[in-house]
Amino acid sequence: MKLEDKLKELLISIPKSTVKFGNYLPFLKDENKIYISGQLPLKDGQIISGKVGNEVSIKKANQAAKLCAVNTFIILNSMGKNIDIENLSCIQLSGFVNSENKFDKHPDVINGASDFICEVLGKNGMHTRVAVGCSSLPKNACVEISSIFSLKE
Repeated sequence: MKLEDKLKELLISIPKSTVKFGNYLPFLKDENKIYISGQLPLKDGQIISGKVGNEVSIKKANQAAKLCAVNTFIILNSMGKNIDIENLSCIQLSGFVNSENKFDKHPDVINGASDFICEVLGKNGMHTRVAVGCSSLPKNACVEISSIFSLKE
């Protein structure tokens, strides 16, 4: 199955363009590895923002992490190669949670991204992972996800 078809099956709308917040590449392909820049929980120009544990619930932050993964797949789809998901694997995911000092449920938040990646890629979605808290993120986003994929061509 093609990535674009899988996203449509999951009712994920694919925008015509993506938003960048600086001078960087949204992805970099090096041989069979694809490095995806940090993705924020952005949809229709709105970012889910705030401190997790104070202003944002774990449930909402988990959904925001999923949205970051959705945006990751939109970036992958934008490569224009009509990617076959059987040839795509997630290798590593790094999740950053904008959290208050005593918050310790970072894995519960980042599971939103991990679970969605596995939903899209099946067994090829299993990956290594980092889930950490930080004092702030760009645009006060509640979560940010960066990732590395492998693509067999």
